[in-house]
This record gives sequence, C-alpha cells and structure tokens, in this order.
Amino acid sequence: MTDAALPPEPGPAGTPPVDGTAWRRLHRVTPLLNAWKIAAALVVILVIQGLDDLLRIDLPVLTLVLILAGVILVATLIGLTYSYFAWRRTEYAITTEAVVQRSGIFFRKERVARLTRIQAVEVTQPILGRIFGFAGIKVESAGGAEANMSLAYLTMDEASDVRNEILARAAGVDIDSVEDADLEGATSPAEVADAVVGADGVTAPAVDGAAPTGPAKPANLANPARPARPAGRRLAPEAPEHQVFALPAGRLVGSLLAHGATVGVVLGVTGVVVGGLLSGGGEWIFSSLFGLLGAVGFLWSRFSTEFNFRVATSPDGLRVRHGLLETKARTIPPGRIQALTVLQGPIWRRFGWWRARLTLASQGTSSDGTETSDVLLPVGSSDELIMLIRLAVPELEDEDLPVLQAGLTGIDDGEGWVPSPRRARWLDPIAYRRNAFRVLGSVIALRKGRIFRELSIVPHERTQSLGVTQGPLERRLRLVSFTPHSSGSIEPSLPHLDAGVAAQLLVEQAERARSARRSAGPERWMHRDEAADGAAPEPAAGAAPTASAEVGGPPQP
Repeated sequence: MTDAALPPEPGPAGTPPVDGTAWRRLHRVTPLLNAWKIAAALVVILVIQGLDDLLRIDLPVLTLVLILAGVILVATLIGLTYSYFAWRRTEYAITTEAVVQRSGIFFRKERVARLTRIQAVEVTQPILGRIFGFAGIKVESAGGAEANMSLAYLTMDEASDVRNEILARAAGVDIDSVEDADLEGATSPAEVADAVVGADGVTAPAVDGAAPTGPAKPANLANPARPARPAGRRLAPEAPEHQVFALPAGRLVGSLLAHGATVGVVLGVTGVVVGGLLSGGGEWIFSSLFGLLGAVGFLWSRFSTEFNFRVATSPDGLRVRHGLLETKARTIPPGRIQALTVLQGPIWRRFGWWRARLTLASQGTSSDGTETSDVLLPVGSSDELIMLIRLAVPELEDEDLPVLQAGLTGIDDGEGWVPSPRRARWLDPIAYRRNAFRVLGSVIALRKGRIFRELSIVPHERTQSLGVTQGPLERRLRLVSFTPHSSGSIEPSLPHLDAGVAAQLLVEQAERARSARRSAGPERWMHRDEAADGAAPEPAAGAAPTASAEVGGPPQP
C-alpha cells in the first residue's frame, strides 16, 4: 500500500502545521529499487581495493568466482538492509501550506517546501521504474538545490495523484471541497479555465496567452479508469493539456551532428589516427582516443535526455516531457520562470535552428545528485522559438514580436534597440554592432554575439539586482558592462555599453522592477485574496532588486 497513514508528529518551530494530516510513506518496493545503487557502489569499492591482492594469490578460478559472488551477496544484503530502514524512516505530508518530508536513520532531517515557493514538480521514471510501473516525484523549491525534495518511489498512478495534489494546492484550489462533476466534459486547458469559474476566492488562470476569466471554483475530474480514492483523502485531477511542440527525432540527430562537439570529435579522431599512422605508435592512438570519450558521452547524454521532447500547456503551467531511457515530465507553474536565454552557433545558423534555456529559482543540482533540466527548446525554428517564448513569458504583446525578431538576427538600432557606441569596436570589433538592449513593457532583453548569437530575456518582476562593471580599458573608453541579476543558472550580461546610458538604465530598471513586483499576480495563480488587493505580493525568490556598481572607478559620463 503506498498511502499508509502515520500518526501526526509535532514539527520544529516554523514548520507549517500538520496536525490532523495523515503522513504517507513511499511504496514498499522502494528499498528494492534503491538497494542496487548501494550494492553496486560497495562492489566497485571492494573489487578495486582487493582485486590486486586476490590475483597475487594462487587460487583456482572457481574460488575466485565464489569470492566475487560472496562480495556481491554481502553488498546486496547491506544495500537492502540500509534501504529498508531508510524507507521506514521516510515519510511525507501535503498540507494546505507546504509539502513536508522527514527522513534519516541516525540523524533525522526535515524538509519543508512551501507551496508559494514551489518552482516546478517533476515526475521521473528511471528505466527500472518504467519496467515495473514506478516513478519518483521531485519538488523543486526556491532557495537553491538543497531545497529540492525527492519522493521516490511511488506507483505511476500515485505519483500522478501526488503531483496533481501539489499543483492544485499550490494554485490555491481547495480540493477538499470539490465535486467530482465540476469539470466533466472539459477536454482542453481553455475549457478547464472556463469551467472552474464561480467559486469563492479562486481565479481562473490565463491559458495560451488569454486573459484570466475571473473568479473560479476548484476542479476535479472523475476518471473511471483510475482506482478508487483512498478513504479520507480526495484526489486532485490531472488538468487537461494541449501539446504545442514535439521535437522530431531526425532534427535532434541532425542538430547533434552539426554540434561543435561532433566536429571536435571528428577532427580529433582524424588527427589521432593520422598522427598514429605516421608515428607507428598504436598505443599512442589508443590513449589519445580514450580522451575523446568525454565528448562522445556528452553527445549521448544530450540525445538520451532530449529524445521525444514535448511541450504542452495546461492550467497548471507549462509541461515539458523528454527522455529515452529515463523519462521526465516536468510541470512549471505560471510566473516561476526567472529568465530565458536563446543561443545559436555558426553551424546551426545555416539551418535556422535555435536553442532556448530557462532558469528557475530552484535551478541546480538536487540533494540526491541529479541535475535539474533547464531546456525549453532543444532545437527549433525561429517561429517555434517565438511561440515558446510567448508561452514562457505570456506578458509579451503582439507588437513585441518584431522586437524579438530583431533581437535574434538584427544589428545596430533597428526596432528601438540601444547598441554599444562606435568606440566599443576597439574592444569588440566583430560584435559591437550587435551588442544592444531593449526595454519592453514586461521584460528587458539583451542581445550579444555575432558568431555565437545570444538573446537573454528577464521579466522586470524577476530582477533580483542590477550591476555594472568596468575594467581599465573600458574606463578609458567610457564603457561599462551591464548585468540584470536573476535567480538560477542564467546570468545575462551586456558588454561595452556607454557609461552614461548604463547609469540611466540602472536607475530606471530598478524602478521598473520594483513597480512590476508591486503589481505582479499572486504566487497562488488561481487564488485571489480580495482583502489583499493593492498589497504587495510575496516575492517569488530573493529580496527586492537593488542597484550596485562594481567598477574600478566611477563611470565616466
């Protein structure tokens, strides 16, 4: 049983109340799925440490095989024992305020992910999980990688229910007061947004760029194919979704063949083989080729990770699915994207391909050692790119599209872009005409790079701080580099901007960011607190933006 109720325990000070909330355990198969990792690590360590000593002893082959089998058996028993007690000591609860997890055998640890701070919810199925029908849940929360929470493993149906419940409560939907027929007949995200109109304190979110439809009521979809809900706990529905992008496998393979790493591997292999033939050293060829495995591993990792990449929209936000061996389905709620970066290399330019990355306040490596994905578009055309950018930043208007297009391919001051001054050519003779910024109603956009093009977009309300830097050569030419800092792994910057223009931009952008934060929507995107109308919302991550200068001396106008 995956939902065993545990008696409530008092939490430490500051923990959201969990009294009366049933604690839940992970599925009982979890120790089996985790034990092999511990066993494999122990076997590798023991074999590396003792293999040389065993080979020096004159033992029959059968004895060596039995010793190795015994090592594997002992490592498996140790892994199973540790995994079992770790499973027994792990429990989680979903309250109206947070997701809480308690774990640890000798040292107890409690993680609290407040619903207003959740950045994404991901359902992960490793290859063994896909075979046996199990999945893990990763809850990404603002505050760095250590704030991310992993709930593994659950049955696939239970993992979907947990994800839906977390997203529904994070949106402000009171699933405890839901009627099963509220959304009966709704088959698209837009219909869901319309169907939930009417309940107290809930607002239907914008879907596919549409404006919010006003007060809304909680949603629940009855699905006769799903098992009956456990007694005492209501199941939140999985909101319908509308797929907007699917990456063809052929395009993914073509993009990897046209990647710089592939070109480097081909040139490296050619050089090693030719050099080895000329020198007659076969061992030198082998040792040199071994160094190229890193590039091959990178290409395989990108192929297996981005295979079957799909993006869909739903009332819960953007849903991104991908993976060949290990599949992941990630849901990013509205308003969580901190910044976007668009990239294009010189080889991809011939095919008109672009790559887009996004960053959340939770971006980084989780406590379980897994990387959080930051890909919005692995490879796509400019039209697909613009479409996904508008879904990620729905505040963009139709009149902003020519500005974005100029940000992708333009130079100089077309469409209102403010470029670097002509004197910047002494520091960057190739790209100075392309380096520019543009302020729109809801975002600030920075573009740079002539050979490797880059476009960064930062929503005003997600700006955490602003800074300018100035080196000795820039100071002589009255230039500075401007940076709008945001949470996450993306660090947008614009080099060689006029010092006077940058000083004015610094002050004006700080005011725009403060104003945008005051008028931003609630963190619970389907909840409207009428008593708090006009009050400043809780920031999504970090403090209010501040302006700072890191220069070798005061910028010269």
